Amino acid sequence: MPDKSERDLSRIGWLDYVLMSVGSCLAVYSAGMSIQQPTISYFCVILVILGAGVSYAVRVFTINSVWIKFDAFFYSAAVMAAIFFSNDLRGIMPEGGFPREIGAAGWLSWMLILGSFATWQDSTLLFQAIPALALFGLVGCYDTYRAVTFAFFAFLICLATLFARAHGREMLRKAAESGYFTRGLAPGTPIPSVETTPGLALKLKKGPWRWIAGPEWALASAMAVVLVSLLGAPVIRESVSGVAGFVKINQPPIKVRSTPASSSGGDIAGQSVRIGRPFSATLPRPLLEAKLDHIRYLRSETYEVYTGRGWFHNVPPPPNGSGEETAPLTTLERFHEKDPESFHFQVQTLRTLRLMPLPPEVLVETLRVESGSIQPSDDGTFEIKSNAGDALVASGTSREPKANSKPVSAYTGPEMTPFLSLTNIPAPVQELALSVTKGKKNDFEKANAISAEISKRVVYNLHAEESPPERDPVEYTLFKEKEGYCTAFASAMVLMARSAGLPARYVQGYLPDERRHESSGPYIVTDADYHAWAELFFNDVGWVVFDPTLAATAKEGEGLGDTGDSRSWYQKGVMLFIVDLLIGLVMLSLVGTGVYYVRNYRQFLNMKSELSRTYIGFNRRLERAVGVRRKVGQTPNEFVLSIKDELGTCYPAVCELNEKFVNALFATEVVNESVVANLQLELKKMAAYLKQNPTVHKKREP
Repeated sequence: MPDKSERDLSRIGWLDYVLMSVGSCLAVYSAGMSIQQPTISYFCVILVILGAGVSYAVRVFTINSVWIKFDAFFYSAAVMAAIFFSNDLRGIMPEGGFPREIGAAGWLSWMLILGSFATWQDSTLLFQAIPALALFGLVGCYDTYRAVTFAFFAFLICLATLFARAHGREMLRKAAESGYFTRGLAPGTPIPSVETTPGLALKLKKGPWRWIAGPEWALASAMAVVLVSLLGAPVIRESVSGVAGFVKINQPPIKVRSTPASSSGGDIAGQSVRIGRPFSATLPRPLLEAKLDHIRYLRSETYEVYTGRGWFHNVPPPPNGSGEETAPLTTLERFHEKDPESFHFQVQTLRTLRLMPLPPEVLVETLRVESGSIQPSDDGTFEIKSNAGDALVASGTSREPKANSKPVSAYTGPEMTPFLSLTNIPAPVQELALSVTKGKKNDFEKANAISAEISKRVVYNLHAEESPPERDPVEYTLFKEKEGYCTAFASAMVLMARSAGLPARYVQGYLPDERRHESSGPYIVTDADYHAWAELFFNDVGWVVFDPTLAATAKEGEGLGDTGDSRSWYQKGVMLFIVDLLIGLVMLSLVGTGVYYVRNYRQFLNMKSELSRTYIGFNRRLERAVGVRRKVGQTPNEFVLSIKDELGTCYPAVCELNEKFVNALFATEVVNESVVANLQLELKKMAAYLKQNPTVHKKREP
């Protein structure tokens, strides 16, 4: 009785469905995570697994039914339904499904889901790889889900294994059709069905088909592709990043999580943010093109309520309780300089955003918007109301308030009540602020003293330790960890400024990096340029930027504008040595292999040719001895069997020598000179034996 492993190799089994469903699940899961919608990922994964289970049940219970052969028809119908009814199917998915901008991801996912219900044979099982590959291609272009690389490698291994198993079954069918399994049996013996006959794979591996009947080569090839990709892809990406990094690709609109501090990418706007959380490294994907006279802050959103764990945006009503709206602070001209520094700007989006990052203090009357519209808010931010595609262009004039031209004082009018709140500010933070501002002549000096203290006290580190849940993140950063990145610096600046009686707010947006700027072109603003800073309000000046990160000491590769580590993994210490060693070993192996084949290729060809000539001599001696010509298409074993009677008592010896020739001709190992010499010697002995044996006779014609 054949074991289960034999049956799996001979027929489609549960392992094939596991491989198919795992590969499909990896594709749909990556697609959902690329738009940060895990509910869509889970929805698709569950349906794919359900479909695979249904198909496996159909396969098991209807294996002898004629309907099993119509799987291609049902699969085609499912694929067409996924395309033509994509809008209706989109509404079935949670969260409204994939955005219309990337509708292809939606119907490709439904192709995998619906198709999984009609995979009853090898052809449809393998066809699932086509929409899966297309889906991986889309996710790779979006570049919003970092784990997709590993998911794709796992998919490749599943696909290679499934393909190898299917190829083995196809070889079984070809071998069965050639009569391999019925040789030596009575004429008319039915050809065994691969679909219903277990154990055929084991029989196939015992004959000359053996080295093309298993998945070993396909699996080895897949693993080689994965290994080469892991070693070579980072090098290639680093080499072409100067060109490829700024190619404009339409990105999917992403629903932003409420923790921009842990995510550097996409539209960072939201109603609340958390601080003191781990930083998630990101690739520098282009987000904006900004034409500026020099590096300037691009504000996205402001926050004023400190919760003890982060920031919340909720400006309370006016303190007089009248219910009347207070005029936007950005338009209170009595607080601004009469002749502030003005400059012209132009910002163009490269991906879909909810808020438009613009320089602070934009003169609204000068604002011009192309390919859409934006709505200014009271806090000086701008919400995108509509846009035709991703390329929304805003241009105008902005002014940069400065408080360093003369001693100024902070404005503490009723409008500033939310920005002076001491709620949730730890006592040690307040005490530190009062101590560093003691003796300062004016509010501007106080602000500078606070900023300098933070810069001196805290080291900029993108991978700083996460603050414990029971500790205030600002207090933990200032007094315990003394490491953090922009969110911690900005929060500390705001809390300490408020403790000293200075109105302040937390701001997030982008700070362009000179490393991604050409002198003749715009600044390329990427996800890695995400930043947070503080803004303080001064009399006759306005909101002024204070950013303690600029003067802080930064760890190597963990500084402002870095992506989590400016060096690639293969550029670091021991890893650099290991990679260099691996590359050296690979190159040495290639050179050695080349030298070996150059020296032995001619000998290899000679041995193969000599072996072939020796076998031809063996075949001709048999033909002369029995007077029968070997038929075209007749295998060596079949020919020897057909002349059994004519060979007489020489038949066993001829069979033994014939088997040696077959093994040598179809062996996976290289035939050496000694093997050929031994066969030639045995051939001479057999030729003499045929002449001397009286039982050998020529076949009589009927």
